[in-house]
Amino acid sequence: MLISGLASVGSEKRAIWVISTVTGTLRLLREGVWGAAISPDSSRIAFITDKQDEIWVMGANAEEPRKILPAAEGRLFEQLAWSPTGQRLAFMRASAGFDQVAIESIDPGEGKPVPLMSDQRLTDFCWAPDGRVIHSLSEPPPNEYDANLWEIQADPRTGKASGKPRRITNWAGFGFQDLSSSADGKRLAFVSLRDKSDVYVGELKANGAQLANVRRLTSDERIDWPGGWTRDGKVLFYSDRNGPLDIFRQGVNEKTGEVVVTGPDEKRMPLPSPDGSWVLYLAWPKSVCCVSAPSGRLMRVPVSGGPPEPVFEVKGYPGSAQVARLRNVISARGHPDFRCPATPAAPCVVSELARDQLVFTAFDPLRGRAREISRSPVDHYGASWDLSPDGSRIAFAQQETERAVIKIAQVAGGTEREIPLKGWSRLWSVAWSADGASLFASIQTTRRSWLLHVTMNGEVQVLREVTGTIERPIASPNGRYLAFGERVLSSNAWMIENF
Repeated sequence: MLISGLASVGSEKRAIWVISTVTGTLRLLREGVWGAAISPDSSRIAFITDKQDEIWVMGANAEEPRKILPAAEGRLFEQLAWSPTGQRLAFMRASAGFDQVAIESIDPGEGKPVPLMSDQRLTDFCWAPDGRVIHSLSEPPPNEYDANLWEIQADPRTGKASGKPRRITNWAGFGFQDLSSSADGKRLAFVSLRDKSDVYVGELKANGAQLANVRRLTSDERIDWPGGWTRDGKVLFYSDRNGPLDIFRQGVNEKTGEVVVTGPDEKRMPLPSPDGSWVLYLAWPKSVCCVSAPSGRLMRVPVSGGPPEPVFEVKGYPGSAQVARLRNVISARGHPDFRCPATPAAPCVVSELARDQLVFTAFDPLRGRAREISRSPVDHYGASWDLSPDGSRIAFAQQETERAVIKIAQVAGGTEREIPLKGWSRLWSVAWSADGASLFASIQTTRRSWLLHVTMNGEVQVLREVTGTIERPIASPNGRYLAFGERVLSSNAWMIENF
């Protein structure tokens, strides 16, 4: 039996394995690859490289590996499937933003791809023994986060389609991954995969070194990420529970959230202004389909209520909410992003990507942009950062796979310092404590996540360990609570009979 994508113990590299159905023994075939597909006669294994930029074929025992196709620039390989005769290998190729998705096939000996079909709503496919290419398509808006099954006939010798796609299912609430057909073509197996994120709150003890009474604040099965805290101790968060990403606030002992800003725009990262009189957030216009806006706006709305007002334009778009096939894996990280200090004496700071550099600019919630603070290579600082409560320092989660390092830089310029987290690697996010005397960080691996308290001397205390992803820890203004987001993945295997 072949297993693809499982990392070995002590490694983060995806790999291909063979497991004995008699003894259960695992044998490693090749590391740094995924998406393996075994030919109908079991003599060849096709796979995709870890960067999703090449397709390779090797023998059943990993012998004679050879590259058969590179991805074109700006394209990624997503899925592999052999034709019923083993003469051709089908693959799904997509643009980085998934505005172009197509199924093609290739004769592994010739290397000339033949197009089968193209649809930006494609999410998965398999090639059944009777020649049907079973594929899943996401539904048109407003149900774009559901998908259904379709089929199209394809010649296993030439890879060319005959006829038009025909709809098979008309279901709601399903996503489709890992489609596979039984040898007789009468049964179809798939995985229905769903992600969600929630806001959690816990009580900080022992100067932040302990986290007690952790509880889930948001109760819906949607996207929920924390942004900041209001001055009166309520959590500001953004959620798609009503459709678009909207802004909410909720007290730590309240059961439901109160809407702060709603509307068709996509809204993220709500934070209070330094004087506490405004809620600031980032907003982007909803795109027509699958292509994110190149710029958005930093907005403000009075804490007491009122219409939103634009502050200034921001460049870029931080994530996947406007791409239906990626929406379930939306992250709280990315750029543009911004932070504000707890005192009006210091400016807020916004980060934006400019080619290969991360640009930090000071701004005032009323007057707009001010001076540029610094520029740094993106690889140097990574994706996550936070501004100290007094506005004097920026902490960066340096992105390294071998070690975890928090870098501290002065906003006014000067010497930087590093805080190594001994024994840890894969730093995911970082945040300051309410008094600016310590830090919170999250570590992310393929299997687990940890929420940590970090002193300025690099002493680490584990606050929480989960199987999901922990992002965006934020201490309350009084230092009594810590809010953070957790993303969890739910997946179930299904089978359709007499297919």
